[in-house]
Order: sequence, then structure tokens, then C-alpha cells
Amino acid sequence: MGTDRPTLDTVAKAAGVSRMTVSNAYNRPDQLSAATRERVLAVAAELGYSGPDPAGRSLRRGRTGTIGVVITESLSYAFTDPGLVSMLRGVADELTPAGRAMLLAPMSGTDQSASVVRDAIVDAFLICSLPDDDDAVSAIKSRGLPFVTIGNPRIKGHPWIGVDNTSAAALAAEHLVGLGHRRLAVVGVPPVMALEPEGPVVVSRRGFAHRVEGFIAAAGRAGVEDVAVVEAWTNSTDAGAEAARPLMTGRRRPTAVFAVSDALALGVLGAAADADLHVPGDLSVVGFDGIDEGAYSRPPLTTVAQDLRQQGRRAAAALLSLIEGGSPRLGKVSPQLVVRASTARPAR
Repeated sequence: MGTDRPTLDTVAKAAGVSRMTVSNAYNRPDQLSAATRERVLAVAAELGYSGPDPAGRSLRRGRTGTIGVVITESLSYAFTDPGLVSMLRGVADELTPAGRAMLLAPMSGTDQSASVVRDAIVDAFLICSLPDDDDAVSAIKSRGLPFVTIGNPRIKGHPWIGVDNTSAAALAAEHLVGLGHRRLAVVGVPPVMALEPEGPVVVSRRGFAHRVEGFIAAAGRAGVEDVAVVEAWTNSTDAGAEAARPLMTGRRRPTAVFAVSDALALGVLGAAADADLHVPGDLSVVGFDGIDEGAYSRPPLTTVAQDLRQQGRRAAAALLSLIEGGSPRLGKVSPQLVVRASTARPAR
């Protein structure tokens, strides 16, 4: 046996069968007798041949069976963001029974984002909250593959699903002002957000900024002009607690805080507990997303829920339809204010 890597033709010659017979042994075993297939596979094993190249086979078929999910953040961050995890679960809910795989393609703020999607061996893309001008978006368009976007960007002629973050955040402001709160604060994230301390940074999802804008605008329409805004260094519970601590002291401390994600809001609850403030007696707290953890916090978190898992399901179903030549329609999701025990009228 030589040092050259064995091929399908090598196996065929050694086994004394046709090239098609070797191919069928791997791809269409029902076309061969059990004895013939066993003999071909035994010869292949002896030669060190592991089977047809998956990439080449995909090219011949014109399908890879894989969907590329393009996210702003790094892979490690993706699995710590409960909202993103919920959305990915929804995508998996649809892809699994369809026999499709998922390839996560993180942009992570690097200069290689366009090459990541150009080189991805996939049938279609699901774009999750990328900036409109991201190079990856242009690269995806240039490939001519089907794609669906969740959250951002909205691209004419392509299915999109998401909430109007500005009007959704207004629900939180209207709820708090309706309870009688006039000293309000917001916990947001900066335009460029770190993924970990001293680690890489990414452009924050535009939806976060829209939530801050929507909350402040709605509060202003209700006559509350002065809203304090603090920024967490990243979208996490620990960062939310750190950002909220300065709000917990002083004679004019806010009586209510809105956080642009439930993860941050859970941090606000922790900061309030550390400052011996009672929620909701001393401080009301509202989050955004509707993640499962919010329902089991102490107290349970009032939130603007948007059912990210369902959005993931619907986006993936639309993408599968596109691949098969369909014309699916998606669109705006209506958020729901879920009132729980973390909000109440302010203490006199």
C-alpha cells in the first residue's frame, strides 16, 4: 500500500468492483447485497479509506443540510445570553425534525466577518441582530443564498421578524408612570459592548439603544422629562448589578428602574438587595425579553416579553420554506407587558 491517500477509485480497483458500487456502499446501501457491501467496506477499512468527502458530496448534491446562524457576539458569549439561547432553541426546534444542522457564525467584532460567511458551507443564513452596514450582510447578499433576519437588519424583499423596540419599551414607561412613578432610571449598554472584561468588543445590538430611546420618549410624553441613564459594560446580570449600584443611594434615588434586558434587570434586583432596598416597596424594576429566569427571580420580574423562542421557530420555518422555493411572510411581533411582583406604586 503506497503513501498516497486512498480514493474511491482505489477501493474499487482493490475490491474488484465498479466505482458506483463503492459509492453505493456508502450512500445507497439498499442498492447492494449485504455481502457485497461488507466486502467493499472491509477493503476500504484495510486501505484506510473513510468514505466520500462530505464537502464534495454536498457540492454534487447542491445541498449541505446546514443552516448558518450569524450572530454579533462570540460563541462563548452566545451561550451566556439567555435571550439569545432561547432564540437558538427555537431555531433548533424547527431544524431538528427537518434533519438540518446549525452552524453558528459569530462576528465578534473582527475584520474577518465577511470571510466567515463567504466560506461557510451552508444552504441558507439566519441573520440575528447585525448592523445594517456590517460587511457580513453584504457578503451574504453577494452569495445569493436565501436568508431571513431576526431583529436587525430589515432588508427589503427578504423575510424579517422582530419587535418594534421603541414602542415595546414605551409599554414599560407607561406602566411605571401609570403606577405613579416620577423618578425613573434606565440601565442600558454602550454602543460598543465588551464581551468579557478586557476581552473583545462588538457593536451592540441596535435594539438596546432603541429601547432606551423608546422608554425616555414615552416618559416624556407622560410628563416625566428627567430620566437617569446608566450603562452596563456588557449585557449580563453581574454588569447590570454593577451599573445599578450608584442608583441605589442618595435623596433623589429613582423609585423605578427599567433595564433593556431581563439579564440586566436581574442584576438590578441584586443591587437593590445589596443596598437593603425592598422591591417593589422601595424600588420597582422592569426588564425586557421575557426569559424564563425572570419568572423565578425574587421577586418575579415584570418584563416586556417578546417570546424569542417562538421568533426563532418562525424564522427557521420561513428559511426552510425559502430553501424549497416558498414565499413565506413574517413581520412584526407584538410584545406583551407581563406584570409580576417587581413593580408597584411608589412608597409615599
